Amino acid sequence: MSTILKVPFCIALLATTGCASVSPTHVTTDRMDYGQVVAESWKRQTLLNVVRLRYADAPVFLDVASIINSHTVGGSGTAQATLPSGSSPDLFAVGGTGAWSNTPTVTYQPLLGDRFTRSLLQPIPPVSVFQLLQGGWPASLVFPTVIASVNGLRNASSGVAADPGFDELTDVLSRIQRAGNIGIETQPRKDGSGVLVVIRKPGAVGPIGDDSRRVRELLGLNGDATDFEITYGLFPRAPGQVAVVSRSMMEIMLQLGMGIDLPPADVAGGRVLPGKRQAGDVEAKPLVRIKSGPQAPADSYSAVRYKGNWYWIDENDVASKRTFTFLMILFSLAETGQSVAAPVVTVPSR
Repeated sequence: MSTILKVPFCIALLATTGCASVSPTHVTTDRMDYGQVVAESWKRQTLLNVVRLRYADAPVFLDVASIINSHTVGGSGTAQATLPSGSSPDLFAVGGTGAWSNTPTVTYQPLLGDRFTRSLLQPIPPVSVFQLLQGGWPASLVFPTVIASVNGLRNASSGVAADPGFDELTDVLSRIQRAGNIGIETQPRKDGSGVLVVIRKPGAVGPIGDDSRRVRELLGLNGDATDFEITYGLFPRAPGQVAVVSRSMMEIMLQLGMGIDLPPADVAGGRVLPGKRQAGDVEAKPLVRIKSGPQAPADSYSAVRYKGNWYWIDENDVASKRTFTFLMILFSLAETGQSVAAPVVTVPSR
């Protein structure tokens, strides 16, 4: 009969397995992985809703309210030494068990009610539009995407090209912006609202001076004025005002949908919203180019499947990618009420 001797390192082995912990490196891994997945799903959801609106279908948004990821690790071990005997030549035996679990929990919140109205149906505040210029976004991107009209100059809409004066205003402002000749300041009013003032540098001569004068001509402003008040409306109600009609997120998405390369069968069958064009109207240049086909693209910025066809933005189409990224940034401007808590990734480090 063998004699079993308990050895001191058994205790050490058990203590080692009991102190196992989740490595802090999981914070970096999980944060990057979950962040990438949330970003990709946000792009695909937005693209899908642009396509749905072109097909006269209702948009549906699900916000990621929280991401909770719990890691656990555990284990146990045993060891024993045995004196050899005639029936058992074993000298040493060791055993152990381990366990690992990863349990992510994702919470979604649908965009409904008051938040739906604020985020999608209310126009983006004109002050916020011009603050985008202050933040470095080019006028050549901001104006065609966000603004419906400026002092009566109409932007492109529903496939119909913009007024020539609107396009010229956009080009002139873009040149002035690149030259650093626009200053933007928000001044509070007594009622709590804000007044946006656009100031040109004094003493501008040459092409910059010509562009500054041309802006005033296009907007019907006094040639000597340097401060302009930005208001919401189709036409200014007082001298020195620039009346802006800005678009809502729903309107912007509808305009982006005009750039979809629709399947011919869907157009012929009347399944999509047509561009409202009459004889003599000039067709507008699309804000983005969204391709379609029966097969998924090999490489794309974002791609979704809808009603049996695939719709995507090419990875190499930088202009469309920039506009679509800008659209997603605009969602934060459209959220004028109390914002929902940002997605949270919770990862225990021990």
